Amino acid sequence: MNILFVYPDINVKGGALSYHFGIGSLSAVLKKAGYNTGLIYLYGNYDVKPLLEKIAEFRPDVLAFTTVSFQYKYIKRMLSAVKDYGIFTICGGPHVSLAPWELEKTEGLDAICIGEGEYPLLELVKKLEEKKDITAINNIWIKKDGKIYSNPNRSMTGDLDSLPFGDRELFNYQEIVNSDYDRAVFMCSRGCPYSCSYCCNSGLRKLQDGRYVRFRSIDSMMAEIKEVISSFRVRSVYLNDDVFTQNEEYVSEFCSRYRKEIGYPFEINTRVEYLTEGMIENLKNAGCYRVAMGIEHGDEKFRKEILNRRMSNEKIEEVFNLTKKAAIKTKSFNIVGFPFETYDIHMETVNLNRKVQPNSLVIYIFEPYPGTPLYDMCLKNNFIEEENDDGREFISRTDTTLNMPQFTRKQILKCYRNFAWRVYWKKSLKKALLHKAYYSRYGEFLIRLLSPFKKIVQRQAMD
Repeated sequence: MNILFVYPDINVKGGALSYHFGIGSLSAVLKKAGYNTGLIYLYGNYDVKPLLEKIAEFRPDVLAFTTVSFQYKYIKRMLSAVKDYGIFTICGGPHVSLAPWELEKTEGLDAICIGEGEYPLLELVKKLEEKKDITAINNIWIKKDGKIYSNPNRSMTGDLDSLPFGDRELFNYQEIVNSDYDRAVFMCSRGCPYSCSYCCNSGLRKLQDGRYVRFRSIDSMMAEIKEVISSFRVRSVYLNDDVFTQNEEYVSEFCSRYRKEIGYPFEINTRVEYLTEGMIENLKNAGCYRVAMGIEHGDEKFRKEILNRRMSNEKIEEVFNLTKKAAIKTKSFNIVGFPFETYDIHMETVNLNRKVQPNSLVIYIFEPYPGTPLYDMCLKNNFIEEENDDGREFISRTDTTLNMPQFTRKQILKCYRNFAWRVYWKKSLKKALLHKAYYSRYGEFLIRLLSPFKKIVQRQAMD
């Protein structure tokens, strides 16, 4: 059996290629069971031709798509293009997990996987190979003869160490590392302890029994990091967990082991509620050079009532200042264009970033993901229509699909493009100008034009 994974990463901002942890894990499990896997990574503008050429070359028995909400419109086009090829098609990922009705509505799609997919996909492939009934596999919904077979979900994988390391050889992993400032990306955990109303975690945690947040053992992490840095040319490590610092004892042991056994500079993601002065000291001693934390919105009341984020501005300022005091760079994540937001409310996000002065920042425009509370809120208040593909080929998280009288698309785009300038111009004109260029309407063109020099540009923007 040949299983071809299809990873659409179409019209995304930033210029860096991506390693997909889900596909890597699925492929590793299938390969361990003796199956042959391949990958078509669709990056840049939409073009179905590379997929058709890969199908002709690889001759897959199964086409396995993964998707987030923004990419699903491209998957529907691809499925339509291959519907007469006689290949079994399945789609997984957060979008179809939270919007399983897509199976019935999508031409050319035979099945979807709800939630974690390693063992459901393995069972499906085995039964397809043996020509057995596939309509009663937990986590898999099947469309057959005009009927939908919706099956219950099995529990989440409790022991992440039982899974093989992700299949990075499936990707052109060295090219991915090169495109992303020579970083290798890892995840020590699955799941997030929070349920922000705009995030898929708020729905995914309800799909399966078992603990949602799980960490791999430190032995497992050390082994995988060593394997990757010995196989590829890497200069730094990025721990891309939702909240890396959830357990102080885990952080302490990880930092101690990492300093002795790895020694590469590294960066992490976390939240201000889960970062203490002791953790910051351990991270610094282990070689952590940057901590990224979500602010998302600067108005405490709005953040609590609309976003279900309950940290205080005082806590945000305290943790950013403690991190900078330890000479660790900081990065903030921010979003504009939420339902019921106004220009004045948005300016509180600018003001809070002005106060903490992160070394770098990211600003996104809100996207309503089906299956999340804010998507339902947008529907209820007629900010979006349920069938919301208006045909615009904009880059994900750089434009809005919402129609709100109190905060128009023109205002949202202006806030997005001027956000970093407003944060930095009084403190660092150089940084303000670099960020303003990046977030301008010509930002993607400039990213590609300056690609050979992007490491120099990054250093200038973060200093």
